[in-house]
Amino acid sequence: MHGIGSHVGTINAGGSFGELALMYNAPRAATIVSASPLSTLWALDRVTFRKILLESSFARRRMYEHFLAEEGDQGSTFYLMVSGEADAFKSNEEGVVKHYQKGDFFGELALLNDKPRAATVVAATDVKVAVLGKSAFQRMLGPVESIMRRTKYVGVKSGVEEMDPLQKD
Repeated sequence: MHGIGSHVGTINAGGSFGELALMYNAPRAATIVSASPLSTLWALDRVTFRKILLESSFARRRMYEHFLAEEGDQGSTFYLMVSGEADAFKSNEEGVVKHYQKGDFFGELALLNDKPRAATVVAATDVKVAVLGKSAFQRMLGPVESIMRRTKYVGVKSGVEEMDPLQKD
């Protein structure tokens, strides 16, 4: 369509796109073209997106060396780092596999995939995290779950696991 590439989907009224780019600070996976010149588009920047997440979640403080998430546990919570730092460890790898700081998040993969936590996340300093339970996560992010599960894009890696170092086997 329009010399841009293959048509991979249609977004109807009330639909959304771009959530992966907001969550993962990644390039867009597709080009969006309006099918009608009368369409109205609302945009949401990363700062506003994170502010909405923070305002609709419950913030709680964790202390140094406290486990935020433990590898193998069933995931029921999405975490957004408000302040402090944390480190992720995997039982089959040496050392820190990912470092988190203010603005970073984790826990979405266990919620999306209904799989156990891929890593243990431990507070490296005093941390404050905003948390969303699974139902709040699904309500807040709406269609992002189906977008993250999409595998139709030609030439684009499918699945969030390929973008997240915690999912390496």
